Amino acid sequence: MAAKHQSVADTLADVTARRPVLEPVLRAFEPLLSAGDALAGKLAKTVREAGLRLPELQWDRAQQGVSLLAGVSLTGAAGPMRQAAEELLPLLTTIEAVAPHAEALRAFFLRPADADDTRDALAEAMVAGRSIESIASDGGVDPEVLAFVTGFVLSPVLHAMVANALPEDGEAPWDKDGAWQQGYCPVCGAFPTIAWLDKPLLDEKNAYLAGGGGKKHLHCSQCGAGWKFLRGACPSCGKEASGTMEMLREAEAARGERLDWCTKCNTYCPTVDLREREAVPNLDALALGMMHLDMVAARKKLRPLRPSFWNMY
Repeated sequence: MAAKHQSVADTLADVTARRPVLEPVLRAFEPLLSAGDALAGKLAKTVREAGLRLPELQWDRAQQGVSLLAGVSLTGAAGPMRQAAEELLPLLTTIEAVAPHAEALRAFFLRPADADDTRDALAEAMVAGRSIESIASDGGVDPEVLAFVTGFVLSPVLHAMVANALPEDGEAPWDKDGAWQQGYCPVCGAFPTIAWLDKPLLDEKNAYLAGGGGKKHLHCSQCGAGWKFLRGACPSCGKEASGTMEMLREAEAARGERLDWCTKCNTYCPTVDLREREAVPNLDALALGMMHLDMVAARKKLRPLRPSFWNMY
């Protein structure tokens, strides 16, 4: 029997029950995370009609560490981004730092699409990690605010692209035959927000056949892709010698939650061992719900593998 997958709301409710002190922050961001999670499914058809598709995986490029979207045009992203912004901007503009820029953000994201749309260029720049200063200047939006908001608006579009490319069952293309071995995302090139160790795999036809579980996977919050990775290796620097990776976890009631951190480069990634949980949490929501460990990591002078709005101190 497959494990139950929790929604954003269920995941955060579970965290709040165990850590009431986090409730104000989790409650503030729950509507935004829930809306973004739901949008990926809503945008699936729109994304296909816009011609946004992941290219076929090429073995040689994958072995060289080239992500699928590296150098790929995202022309057509403006329409799905506008649809996402229509739902997300009312939530994003309630955030104190974003509220003063509400009018400029609405003008930028909600205008009709045109032939040379700067939202397409913005999507490409965000995925490539290039500067968006000129795009922000032309749009009359503060560049830091635009980057923050675009992260939320673009993510459901990329999630839909990934979901459209995944087989209904079986491995993702980048996991077949060890095609992808990097610590950054095989689709968009971003570092993971959270890692997870899988549950034992039961064979429904033969109860005596089961996999032991515990294989490590990394999860990208930017596009939603997940991929297999070596348990003893650092996703950031690639080191995998004995003693490279250490764990930081609570003494009691951790429920599989911990930080895996590298003794060589001092980066860390939140990790959840699903063998210690009945249900599978929403990974993006759980990453936020583990912010108490981010605080401990900050005191130890460790750096998050992927900075997020809750772990940038």
